[in-house]
Amino acid sequence: MTARGKLVFRLAGAVATAFLASLVLTWVMHDRLTAHDAHKLIDVAFKDVEGAIREKVDRRLVRQAMLFRDRLPELRAHPDWGDRKKSVALLRRVASELKVDELCVVDAKGILTHSADEHDIGFDFTNIKGQAAGFKPLLDVETEIAQPLLPNTRGGDMIKYVGVWLPEGGFVQVGCREGSLLYLARSALTGLTHNRHVSGEDGYIVITTTSGTIISHLDERRESGQWHEPGDDCYWQRRVVDGFFVYVVIPKRTAVVERRVLVGTSAFLNFMALVLATVLAGFVIAAYVRAQVRAQRAKEMKMAAAIQESAIPRVFPPFPDERAVDIHAAMETAKEVGGDFYDFYFSGPRKITFLVADVSDKGVPAALFMMRAKTIIKGIAQTGKPIAEVVMEANDALCEGNGANVFVTAWIGEIDLDSGLVSYVNAGHNQPVVIRSDGQAACLCTKAGLVLGAMPGMKYTAQEVLLAPGDAIYLYTDGVTEQIDRHGEMFGENRLLAILSSKWLLEEPKAIPTAVSTSVSAFAAGTEQVDDRTQLVVRYNGKA
Repeated sequence: MTARGKLVFRLAGAVATAFLASLVLTWVMHDRLTAHDAHKLIDVAFKDVEGAIREKVDRRLVRQAMLFRDRLPELRAHPDWGDRKKSVALLRRVASELKVDELCVVDAKGILTHSADEHDIGFDFTNIKGQAAGFKPLLDVETEIAQPLLPNTRGGDMIKYVGVWLPEGGFVQVGCREGSLLYLARSALTGLTHNRHVSGEDGYIVITTTSGTIISHLDERRESGQWHEPGDDCYWQRRVVDGFFVYVVIPKRTAVVERRVLVGTSAFLNFMALVLATVLAGFVIAAYVRAQVRAQRAKEMKMAAAIQESAIPRVFPPFPDERAVDIHAAMETAKEVGGDFYDFYFSGPRKITFLVADVSDKGVPAALFMMRAKTIIKGIAQTGKPIAEVVMEANDALCEGNGANVFVTAWIGEIDLDSGLVSYVNAGHNQPVVIRSDGQAACLCTKAGLVLGAMPGMKYTAQEVLLAPGDAIYLYTDGVTEQIDRHGEMFGENRLLAILSSKWLLEEPKAIPTAVSTSVSAFAAGTEQVDDRTQLVVRYNGKA
């Protein structure tokens, strides 16, 4: 089939898809509108029943608090009341009789004087915040206060507290954990949802314990039985109110949506189908064009990557017959074609020039500029000129015709194989690390010059560092130190220096790039590689 035939076939398919989508959308819209109305009814039902449940539970627990208040004169007359530990045991027995977990007595000054929990004695209600602060009004007002079931700030258990005022001032407090509350208030909720219908006669409300035992049901015969959650033929929700599970259920067959809404929705969707068909046709054409562009770009990227791969030295050791130095390098690109590169070559009978550079762009433009920069620097360096002149001439050459304003940072050095003296120029690049033979690693911090390709006529000054036999110099790009982890923290120079300070790495220079790359990847912990990572190690072994 020709390309034109394929395009026509796709357009026809797009139109058919549009009409099919219209039918599907009509059905989905109908279903969603029905579900939306059903859940609105469920929310209304919850608001009604939640208030009734809390009122019943609060009333039941307040009753227990009043029973405790009524027994307080008897307890105060008990011989054990004046003894701290014996009064705790006494209150625990009373709590067990009242089917609650905590009992407290607070005097008119707000001090908790007696409790079933010895740790609470001495608690000051006048100087507190949080959940307990809700009971401070009982010190001034003759009333009752009930709090919802909340996590206990000390133990973490779910517990409900109520407080009741005392005639002589202060108040009594009763606490009931979730399990005890279910047992205590269960009888108060039996039959609460009788005659409570939702959306007609078929919708209903159910109250159960956390284990699923039915406490209240529209069908009284099912109470005390086991509850099973509804299936897909119902709209339903479950909420927890004071430790009880509350279910609101509406069978789907009873959920109704007004007919005029459906008719209007269908008419609107049929109209939109024509619009959608036109839009999809445009998408198909655009997708076809984008696919062609992507295919061409992928072809170009593959070609650029192959050129870049062939241009960078990959064989190590590069000079097997030269024992004065060991050179090893590695590069990991963040994209198919990166902007970093490294190079090394003889620039004199007993001199080797080596460098690491980072182009400001990425992709094909970076690869082309990288090839140009690499070729220019090597061509000038192999004339034997001093390293400062090499950099100045390379900068001027890269500035010519640089309409895209691409630049490159570079650290370029030349080592004398007889003396170990390295003459170098830093053109806006990361400071390298000098690793001494005893394992000490430190940055070679000198003032950097302007990047290459930014401004012609710039002057560059050469610096020098002397490598003793066994010393090495480590060059890298910012993709190493600027890699971030999941929290946005960068790898940094300190971590890099810690790795390079291992003496065993210096004994095997080719292991240094691998060790650094492994540490950076582990630090990133799966986050995206932010930039190309390029490393170059030159170890000076001394004159043969």
